[in-house]
Amino acid sequence: MDPYKYLNIRFNPDGSLTRNGAARILPPAPAGEPVDGDGPTRRIVHSNDAPLNDANGTTVRLFVPSGPGVGVGDGRLPLVLYFHGGGYVLFRAASEPFHNTCTALAATIPAVVASVDYRLAPEHRLPAAFEDAADAVRWVRSYAAGSPGRPLFLMGSHAGASIAFRAALAAVDEGVELQGLILNQPHHGGVKRTAAEESSVDDRVLPLPANDLLWELALPLGADRDHEYCNPETMLAGVEAARLRRLPPCLVLGRRKDPPRDRQRTLVEALEKTGVTVEAQLDGAGYHAMELFKQDRAAEFIAQVADFVRRHAGAGSDVHAGRSRL
Repeated sequence: MDPYKYLNIRFNPDGSLTRNGAARILPPAPAGEPVDGDGPTRRIVHSNDAPLNDANGTTVRLFVPSGPGVGVGDGRLPLVLYFHGGGYVLFRAASEPFHNTCTALAATIPAVVASVDYRLAPEHRLPAAFEDAADAVRWVRSYAAGSPGRPLFLMGSHAGASIAFRAALAAVDEGVELQGLILNQPHHGGVKRTAAEESSVDDRVLPLPANDLLWELALPLGADRDHEYCNPETMLAGVEAARLRRLPPCLVLGRRKDPPRDRQRTLVEALEKTGVTVEAQLDGAGYHAMELFKQDRAAEFIAQVADFVRRHAGAGSDVHAGRSRL
């Protein structure tokens, strides 16, 4: 197969990409979007874009719920700092599938969700996205200073899960207190194929040639898939155990037919061995990123995340009766 054709992208002489198959970009909805049922059960989610790093052109899209169970009492809504997927190459925070995911998360948990529009490869190869994640952690520290006691979670999907993991390490270094880390189908690789990767040549969502191309476009020039930005074993080998042990409770979600699933198990086992509290749910039905395409999988995914956040938000915050203050 031609992976460029499959991904509907074209590599340009100046090193940029033309992304012909990009998902629809949605504008923010400051007036609000209705979510969850009708009448008295309906919540409204308001969204706005805020600058993150003007020099890099990065922004954050904030999703803030209102409606039943929100804005009552003196509690603080949790803040979920979110990183979208796309192999470091595709999609934006405003891309329809990820905008809709964040809207549903904000309404269901309920929580304030801050989705980071980080720089994409190959125009900005790794570690650009990780640097943007560190910027986002510093932004969160400033944001949270105005709302003391607000529970903070980091979350990412697919490649965004790997960015969220790096953001969590940055938070540890910055002294930012986290209540939880959510890694949805973290996307890793390596030079030596795992059994799952070998069987994914014709995968319906992430076929091996397309997966390889995404890594080729994302990694630093000259790097192979055993680089620390790709291989979880190489990555963890460079992180001190004491630093890892400072990570918060971690939820790792996976799917039975996801090509990176063997790498996800490697990551979970390594974290558990170090002493990190890990809740691993790696046997979800279906393929890579199915929660973006299938309504039943989306509902299941949102429920898993909401349950984790509610359980770990802490006794000092009532997530069902919180007041969001931006």
